[in-house]
Amino acid sequence: MPCSANCLVRMMYKAVLLPRAEKQLRKLKDRGLIQEFRECLREICEQPSRKSKVGDLQGVWAHGFSYRGVSYRVAYFLDREKQTVYVIGLGSHEGFWEEIKRYLK
Repeated sequence: MPCSANCLVRMMYKAVLLPRAEKQLRKLKDRGLIQEFRECLREICEQPSRKSKVGDLQGVWAHGFSYRGVSYRVAYFLDREKQTVYVIGLGSHEGFWEEIKRYLK
C-alpha cells in the first residue's frame, strides 16, 4: 500500500535487558536517573544504529547521556533480523567500558 508524503513509517526495535542490565537498573534509587535511562532506551529503540565500538568491543553499540553533570552509558548488541536491542549494561561512564569488557570475556 503506497504511503502519502505525510506518512512516516518508523520501525521500532524491541529492547531486552540482559540479567546484568536488569540488576543494574534495579539498583538505581534516583527516579530522575531511572527516567533518563528509560528515555535513552526509547531513543535507542527508535534509532539503534548509533555508535559502534571497535577493537575489543567490536559488535557492541553505545549510547549515552548526561544527568546532573555525570555521563552515563548504555551498551547493547543489535540484532537487525529480529529488530531487537539486547542491553548488556548501563551505568556511569567512569570505568564502564572496562566492566563491559570483563563481562564479555
